[in-house]
Amino acid sequence: MKIIHTSDWHLGRSFGAVSLHQDQSHFCEWFVNLVDESGIDLVVIAGDIYDRSIAPVEAIELFRKTIRDLRETGAVITVISGNHDGPDRLSPYDDLLDLSGVYIRGGYEGVGRVVTHAFDDGPLDIVLLPFLDPQSAPDGFGDQEVSDPSERRRRRTHHSVLADGIGVVAGQLTSPRSIAIAHAFVSGGSVSDSERALEVGGTGAVEASLFDQFSYSALGHLHRPQEITRPTLRYSGTPLAYSFSEEHAKSVTMVEMSADGKCDIETIEVPIGRAVKTITGPIDTLLDPVSNADAHDCFVRAIITDRETVIEPKARLEAVYPFITEVRLSPAGGVELDLQAIPEIADVDPIDAVRMFWLEVEGSVPDNDTEKLLKSAVEFAQRGEK
Repeated sequence: MKIIHTSDWHLGRSFGAVSLHQDQSHFCEWFVNLVDESGIDLVVIAGDIYDRSIAPVEAIELFRKTIRDLRETGAVITVISGNHDGPDRLSPYDDLLDLSGVYIRGGYEGVGRVVTHAFDDGPLDIVLLPFLDPQSAPDGFGDQEVSDPSERRRRRTHHSVLADGIGVVAGQLTSPRSIAIAHAFVSGGSVSDSERALEVGGTGAVEASLFDQFSYSALGHLHRPQEITRPTLRYSGTPLAYSFSEEHAKSVTMVEMSADGKCDIETIEVPIGRAVKTITGPIDTLLDPVSNADAHDCFVRAIITDRETVIEPKARLEAVYPFITEVRLSPAGGVELDLQAIPEIADVDPIDAVRMFWLEVEGSVPDNDTEKLLKSAVEFAQRGEK
């Protein structure tokens, strides 16, 4: 049988001020055609369907149309909610949709139920594991060695609740092959700038060993396509670039699974969407159309290294890079500002705040004449307040 694995569509997202709805629509059309032409038996969408829990109407309509079109190809559809999705909004009619061959799960409802579907070459056990928020877990989830319910709730982690969800299904797997579909951060994964952290301090990570019993594990959450510890424990990544850290090729994953669970895996590059590019240099160099010819049609982040003040850099660069979304000033040879060492603004003396601003913008400490001018400006402002 053939399985196609994708995730993290983030329908409704923008790149800077530019809506991605058109690119997302083109991806959905391409994806439906791929499923149809490749004879896919099972479609897996591993969470973060939408970019926010209350999705815009056009995103909801796009998802509904895409699911309808996918079902018309004859493929079985499986969908789980991610940490960006509103689980109660994504799957309010899951029991009715099951009857149509579309399995959608969100939150804790339905966790622990194995869906065994008969395909032409034999049955497949499907385990749907949506993003499980430890803070909203039912009392039965968490560290089972802790008897006090309140203490158990306090000590819950993503690993503990996901381990409980997988533990429930362990005795229900009856087919020679199985697939787990999960939205989580599995230890060892490589992150991108556009992912929302599941928890602070790394406590949102889960161990790869949780998925050892499955023939293939289709993961969502990380935006870079990658395998974790083995080829059959895999993130498909996003279909489009959602941050400047995502200059890698975008793809979906195709899996051919035999009746005994052995897998042949292929990545299929997505030919849709605008690439991202970071360009660096003096403003005059960046304005030269030849200097970064491959960036003209990309979403662009420009890092300007001029020591002198640059007037209206974004407006000027837009003439060469119409999809520029971000401009940073980083004077060459300047002092690197340690953002982690900056104290709370309420604790900063006004002149120190001005010095930090000067350092960040100009890339160097103010000289004596500049220091006098800055102090005069601060004193003038303070007299005005009084």
